[in-house]
Amino acid sequence: MGIEQWKSLAPKKENKISEESARAELGRLMEHYEIDMENIAEDAEPAINQVMSRVLSAFMQGKIELSIDKETGEPSIIQHITKKEGKDTITFRPLRGGDKPKLDSAGADPTKRMHALMGVLSGLGTDVITKLNIGDLRITEAISGFFIILC
Repeated sequence: MGIEQWKSLAPKKENKISEESARAELGRLMEHYEIDMENIAEDAEPAINQVMSRVLSAFMQGKIELSIDKETGEPSIIQHITKKEGKDTITFRPLRGGDKPKLDSAGADPTKRMHALMGVLSGLGTDVITKLNIGDLRITEAISGFFIILC
């Protein structure tokens, strides 16, 4: 039977931008962080493909967008979330070198590390990230995965 039998039950996702436009946005992000896809370990490819597919899909659905700072040229990622406590977006500032050591305080658990990173980049702390609804959290974790795996 396989997974095909369940696909018709899943909600239909509407794309707000084309795949080509979404790939261009993802490319801008990769260019900013100077991500080298030529030297990826073969065993890391499945995780990278999953993260990149989720981020690309989030761009296409309009769930995330880039905001480029006019002065620095640095990209922030704006995530459109289910309205919570008066907010309908979370902005994740650019990743910087000093952010990575902060992951160490979250321990080895990958989920805690993702939430800690996104709490730092949003300036809202881990509590806000852990309170997102599961659909929003999946997108936040995909963005975090992009940073953790590729940067």
